[in-house]
Amino acid sequence: MEKFIVGLALILCLPIHAEVYRWTDANGKVHFGDKKPAEAAENITEKVKTTNLDTSASEHQKLETLFRKENEADREYQRQQAKPDPELLQRCAEAKNYLSRISGRVQFLDEQGKPVNISEAERNQHAQQMQQLIKENCPN
Repeated sequence: MEKFIVGLALILCLPIHAEVYRWTDANGKVHFGDKKPAEAAENITEKVKTTNLDTSASEHQKLETLFRKENEADREYQRQQAKPDPELLQRCAEAKNYLSRISGRVQFLDEQGKPVNISEAERNQHAQQMQQLIKENCPN
């Protein structure tokens, strides 16, 4: 798909041959167009041909950077990104399990195993934070 888009962009950037004319009407107003309306129209195609063209090396380098060819390192990076990290999958599974355990009425315990008083609003807030963490960090 990327190659198609780049190819289409290159085709659209190809110069199209068109003549440009300038003429002044009877009221002294200057007009421009691609069709010669009268004998008095001046062909200014060559004057405007290079307008908005930048042939500088820095612009060329910028374009090469944006549209550089894909290499093996790029393909390897894409393969790695496609594979979920096993440690991340494990942490996500634990987080989802924890979220399911704190949904609804639960009792929280401290490190010594003693009950900790937490309001329903605090539990709800904690569950929402866990849902957000899962949403942001875990693959579907």
